[in-house]
Amino acid sequence: MKSSWKKLHILLKIGLIILLIGCGPFFIVMGLDALGVIQAGNLALGTGPLVFISFYPSLILIIIGGILTYKKIKK
Repeated sequence: MKSSWKKLHILLKIGLIILLIGCGPFFIVMGLDALGVIQAGNLALGTGPLVFISFYPSLILIIIGGILTYKKIKK
């Protein structure tokens, strides 16, 4: 039996990885700032550009990969 990750289309996998790598640090820093663990200030500004560079391309890959995965599983 195939694992769930192997059933996904390659575009969906790439989109998810890009989203995690690009947006992950920003969300971690903002979450720690919201909890009061750190003062984000300039640190949040440094992680911000990664979000804008990676969010929309990864979103497009996730949508296309999701459609192709659906077609692949439906066969």
